[in-house]
Amino acid sequence: MNQMSFYTPENLTNISCLRASERAFLTLLQALLQGETNWSDVLVQLELEDELTMVHPCILSTVLSDVTQEVSLIEREVQLRILAVMLQKMGKHWNAYRDIIAPNAKEWEKQLIENTTGEIDPKEIQKQVWFCLLKYFEIAQESLKKITTYNLIQEGIKQEICMIVAMLVPQVRKLFPQDVQWSSDRLYFRKIQEEDKVLLQEYFTPAVGKYLSIDALNHPVLVQAYIQQSQIEMLAGTCLVLMAFERDTIDFVGALTLNDMNQETVEIGLWVREEQQGKGFGEELLNQAIAIICTEISTKQIIYTVEKENHKSIALCQKKGFQFESELILEPTPLKNKYREMLRFVKQVVVE
Repeated sequence: MNQMSFYTPENLTNISCLRASERAFLTLLQALLQGETNWSDVLVQLELEDELTMVHPCILSTVLSDVTQEVSLIEREVQLRILAVMLQKMGKHWNAYRDIIAPNAKEWEKQLIENTTGEIDPKEIQKQVWFCLLKYFEIAQESLKKITTYNLIQEGIKQEICMIVAMLVPQVRKLFPQDVQWSSDRLYFRKIQEEDKVLLQEYFTPAVGKYLSIDALNHPVLVQAYIQQSQIEMLAGTCLVLMAFERDTIDFVGALTLNDMNQETVEIGLWVREEQQGKGFGEELLNQAIAIICTEISTKQIIYTVEKENHKSIALCQKKGFQFESELILEPTPLKNKYREMLRFVKQVVVE
């Protein structure tokens, strides 16, 4: 991918409203392009920047132009981490920009060129840069899927990058009513609610969370935050979190989540409380997830990512027609403080 827009080192040098920190960042990038430094230094500076700057599009287009080329293991690692950091910074602004029309880039560029006062609204800079970065990532979406990785950690970063880009791309999303319910042979499902914090705190134990992305939901603050974030994302159409109960006894069984819902993929997550395990409820939850996706969500592929040692879940997803796609390692997070060896299975969506 070549420099695709106004944001080149040559153009940025002549912009009067470029802040001192941005000029220092630009100087570092120019040194890189002249072979006087390396991408690791750029990554360090990128991580230190709190906000998006006008240098970010220049960095991104340069990385994307090289990302499908054969490079060393270290160079690929740095490239992937630069892309991941860039997307993390974009994610902070997604709620602010996701529902607005992309601004006129040409008018903005003209305004920058003609500006002689050095004064410009920082919020406008953020918005313009955000949409520029989004355009770059959207154009590169297919190329990102073809990146060659050299170890399982890199594969994990790559998959995360592809997922975030698929989430950021503008699209129509399915919004489910608050009172929506589904039922299967033995279970009924409803959206997670505030009062479910008691169930989560009692039944999402360390044993249940062993193979999940969260070790346990045993602290009231953590449970409350999880429910609130789930409700925010459900209102945005990016996830669906369902609580499952036995139809006959109303006894709580477990939970089913459809995560990172977008027009390319939806990822399934599920768990069954300890006392209800061994009764076939896991398969019933998975069946319901597949049914909802195939009948009500416009997407192409279902993803089921399972820990390598979770043999029961591996056997279950293979039984349901999921095909092994790749192996990867997920790095530690605040909610799961360990490296996780994962197997990624996929199933093509068949519209019913």
